[in-house]
Amino acid sequence: MVRMDPRLLWVADSGNVDALYSLIQKDPYILQNIDVLPFVHTPLHEASFTGKTDLAMELMVLKPSFAKKLNASGLSPLHLAVENRQVQIALELVKIEPDLVRVAGRKGMTPLHLVVKNGDVNLLTEFLLACPESIKDTNINGETALHIAVMNDREEELKVLTGFIQRLHKSDAASTEIHVLNRRDRDGNTTLHLAAYKNDHKAYPHFKSHIFFLTIDAVKQLLKCISLNRNMQNKGGMTALDILRNNGSHMNMNTEKRIRRSGGKSGASLRKVKTASVFLRSPVTFFEYCSTSMASYKNRMSDGTRNALLVITALVITATYQTAVQPQEKDETHYVGKLLINALFVWGFNTIAFCLAIALTFILLPVGKAYNWWYIFISVPLICSYALSMFLKYMDLILFFIPIYLMASFILGFLIYVFVLYVRWKMASQKKVPEPKSELFFEGFTTMI
Repeated sequence: MVRMDPRLLWVADSGNVDALYSLIQKDPYILQNIDVLPFVHTPLHEASFTGKTDLAMELMVLKPSFAKKLNASGLSPLHLAVENRQVQIALELVKIEPDLVRVAGRKGMTPLHLVVKNGDVNLLTEFLLACPESIKDTNINGETALHIAVMNDREEELKVLTGFIQRLHKSDAASTEIHVLNRRDRDGNTTLHLAAYKNDHKAYPHFKSHIFFLTIDAVKQLLKCISLNRNMQNKGGMTALDILRNNGSHMNMNTEKRIRRSGGKSGASLRKVKTASVFLRSPVTFFEYCSTSMASYKNRMSDGTRNALLVITALVITATYQTAVQPQEKDETHYVGKLLINALFVWGFNTIAFCLAIALTFILLPVGKAYNWWYIFISVPLICSYALSMFLKYMDLILFFIPIYLMASFILGFLIYVFVLYVRWKMASQKKVPEPKSELFFEGFTTMI
């Protein structure tokens, strides 16, 4: 075991900054000799452990690398500060370097995990605000801070964590919330699974009654999160409801009802999900081919091209929609003939241009379901308004044009059917090509998505 220089140990115990500089004057390499070691108990470790704030801050300035170095026990200075309730030093260290909250130590535990395990809502809040990304970190068992909060019956810490996740304002806040709330540990258990396990007195005979009620509150708190998947299955194929019901007579009926009311189901009632290998072995469907082609087209397009095309489609939509809602001027002279011509060109070509502009705008949207759904919510009322305006304008000729449009629809449907058959034939002919012996044959192949 590598030991610290006794002179530095004395300085660290005393917290005397002047004594530290006296040592440096005598031996300028005294701190550098420690820094070259991969695992060592540095003076910053000792100062954080004993609560010597001034010395700890001085060492952070002189040797910032000490802050991320682990000792022989796999702990960083911030780990030691958290374990020994040295809140002031912990806050000062994080203030200088927020990423220290994410330093993984023994068993992959970060200082954030230790705060949740030991319990300190105020320090936990400061850590989250200083380094929001730390909420994603897991230990070697795949457990997030939420897992640790549930396992250690930290109700208030769990409330802080869920409240923080739901209040994120970053660009990837939605994906972060879904990822963290539904993260599985090594056994495939989410935080909701663990909360359901803890409702079993039989499995945890050492639990006291007040801890049992805390686990009920944990389930209630987790179910408040909209992004929580109530029906995820662990490696045993069990959902949270299955785990709760598996407790038999020890099951809490109120918790069971609460999970069912929030959408929780048993594993047997869920649709079987294909594994990745089964999915990749299955033939590519026409819908997958179209969606993949569209995604590839979007990814190849530059931002400048996309923006230019979006401006053009917006102008086309505006012009065609304005034409549709503009009232029809009645002219008694050759009224029927003009109306037929207007209906043919305006209702025909104008509608085609409007629909194509709507479709092209959808294609040009960035990749992501959120963008697609928002566009659908906005465009559907616009399309309905357009159709209603055209109907009111040419209501007198609707009956006359119905057979024509039915015929046109039949022809268009036939052309689409021929196109689908052609695409399937091309895909079938490509499958007959012999597969290469090695995947390395595909030069430049990077990703499927």
